[in-house]
Amino acid sequence: MTERKTPAHAAAAWYLFLREDPNDEDLKRRFREWLASDPAHAQAWADMNETASVMAAVGSPSRALARPPTPRSFARQKRARFAAKKLLPGCALALAAAFAALTFITPDMIVRLRADSYAPVSETRDIHLDDGSEVILAPRAAVSITMNASERRIRLLQGEALFQVHHDAARPFRVTAGDVTVTDIGTVFDVQTKSNTTTVAVQEGRVHVASRRSGVVDRDLSAGEWERISIGDVTRGMVPSAVVGAWRGGTLIARNDTIADLVAALRPWTATKIILADHTLSQKRVTGTYDLHQPEASLRLIVDAYGGKVSSLMSWVDIVTGP
Repeated sequence: MTERKTPAHAAAAWYLFLREDPNDEDLKRRFREWLASDPAHAQAWADMNETASVMAAVGSPSRALARPPTPRSFARQKRARFAAKKLLPGCALALAAAFAALTFITPDMIVRLRADSYAPVSETRDIHLDDGSEVILAPRAAVSITMNASERRIRLLQGEALFQVHHDAARPFRVTAGDVTVTDIGTVFDVQTKSNTTTVAVQEGRVHVASRRSGVVDRDLSAGEWERISIGDVTRGMVPSAVVGAWRGGTLIARNDTIADLVAALRPWTATKIILADHTLSQKRVTGTYDLHQPEASLRLIVDAYGGKVSSLMSWVDIVTGP
């Protein structure tokens, strides 16, 4: 189910925005319009400020230990904690969620500066190389490209890409992602890099996969095979070839995947920031097919099976909670 953002959620977001950029006149104008548009907004804003004062008055445990409370300060903290019990379930929870949301807002500026090509959020990008090969970038993927007389090398800086390679034994086509190198042997293959993990899957033909830091990884993969390489761990498996690169057609195929993995797959396809706030829910497993071009609807379908809820905050953040 989807829950509309509450005035408390909105107030928390405005509180953070105004703290982050107090001199933004346009922001302050829009805030005043929001505040005046509904009496509930004014009440939520008053509660938000009281909540912030309460949180400051309660203080941190280290400060409390450093200085024994006097009778007056003890009474003040007791009143603050009593107020917190009333306010924290609403405004402070929203404030905490808003702080978490801000960690996702930083754009991919650094990686974009290093990239020769980048696909924006919710868009794919086709790159047609001079040799007849094609690189299809998933949303938020970034690559740097080196093409010369002796080699063809693509460095996957971020995200996921599908490679349709025109084979040329005299000029090997290599894709690097972290410490993993994938060498074409006449094929269509997919590479994804995320944190310290690289996944390679083959749709057609064969590739050779090697890792500089892992002697275990040095082998060929054929159609339908995949390999996931992370620090100290390598996993392998088989999937139907049609599953490889299905995202190019806007399809997310889940095969007993965790909700956390599916949320991670949805994030590049929407400008809305998705925060998965329930660990138990995040580990539930799902099998199904979902529309990447409708990420909000797909998110609801994925979590609904386990009673999960999607709450919207300021229309650009979705917070996923358990039943």
